[in-house]
Amino acid sequence: MHVFIVTQYFPPEIGASASRWGDYANILLKHNHKVTVMCEAPHYPNENYYPGYKNKWFLFEKKSPSFTIIRTKAFSSDRKSFFKKICHYFVFMFSAIVNSRKIKDFDLLIISTPPLFTGIIGLYLKLFRRRKYWLDLRDLWPESALQLGQIKKGLLYKIGKKIEFKIYKSAEGFILPVPSFKNYLTNLSTHISRKPMYDLMNGVSNKFINTSKSLKISNNKFTVLYSGNMGLAQDLTTIIKAANILKNYNIHFRFIGEGVCRTQLEQLARPLNIKIDFYKSLPRNELVKHILEASVCLVPLKNKKIFNTALPSKMFEYMACGRPVIVSVRGDAEKIINESKAGISISPENPKLLSKAILEYFHNHEKIDQHGTNGFNYITKNLKKEVLISNLMRNIEGSFEKKNL
Repeated sequence: MHVFIVTQYFPPEIGASASRWGDYANILLKHNHKVTVMCEAPHYPNENYYPGYKNKWFLFEKKSPSFTIIRTKAFSSDRKSFFKKICHYFVFMFSAIVNSRKIKDFDLLIISTPPLFTGIIGLYLKLFRRRKYWLDLRDLWPESALQLGQIKKGLLYKIGKKIEFKIYKSAEGFILPVPSFKNYLTNLSTHISRKPMYDLMNGVSNKFINTSKSLKISNNKFTVLYSGNMGLAQDLTTIIKAANILKNYNIHFRFIGEGVCRTQLEQLARPLNIKIDFYKSLPRNELVKHILEASVCLVPLKNKKIFNTALPSKMFEYMACGRPVIVSVRGDAEKIINESKAGISISPENPKLLSKAILEYFHNHEKIDQHGTNGFNYITKNLKKEVLISNLMRNIEGSFEKKNL
């Protein structure tokens, strides 16, 4: 089967979206599928384009007879203003719509959102080229933007809801990283609720697991790690407040990543004289080393209802590295941590509870090993990407066969 994937972010870019389809594309290739990916000229999360890449209107990369990457025009910036974000999304959407006409023959089209603008590419292909698409729904927009205060419940929100509904209604079916998204979709309309919905969670690949197992990393310092986006959704100020509470303990904090809130966080931490280091975003093979060095890893999100269904991919990577996880998220992530016994779940935005949970591991190193082992076992049993994508392709191929009967 020839699978055509449209995703704004793709390796060498880093982040959950790029890692998701970077891994799944490689696994599809190993399963003898042909894969074409359309993505932006790589720059995220940076302001500048990656070395060796130019921001051309159309860049064709033939990686192998079965694997093609088409990098299309993008707009790079720090994305700190609404205008810059819209330009970031719109330029990719427009260039991808134009360049998508160069892809003639494919069997399965997957459109990965957000940004919601990427969904408009799917609408174009459906309306003007009569190509059906499956929507990979990684986040609920504009609901998440509303709860984070990025937009208000006014004209922009109403326009976003109309576009969202049109994209969902036009999709052939849904691919869901978060199973609970089914509840949201089934409540939108009867037409949408009848569409097929298949899970494809952000698991962990065999390659990632083997890499983590092959590295022998030790760290004599008790280190608390957060890695990932430093944006509006993440509750990172609580980590700094907890670090201040624990400043008299020999506990080191480490932040790895970029985002619109990073400068603010550094300014908050600087005068407190606490043991905390900030690192820029790292390639995954380098990030694994830092995860293995950590004593405990953190998954913090703001106390918003929308995040009750969140399943941050970093949580699974921490578990795959055998590291215990402190999750300050209610809902699905909390359930997985409790079910797997891979860490501690606490209420969001509570520095006292976070400092208390960190001390539980600081005073009990056996618990670090026990929860780390539990998490690794849970991932290898339930969330290997090779198994997850195989199940998805089997379900989609089955839906094709049903329609042809």
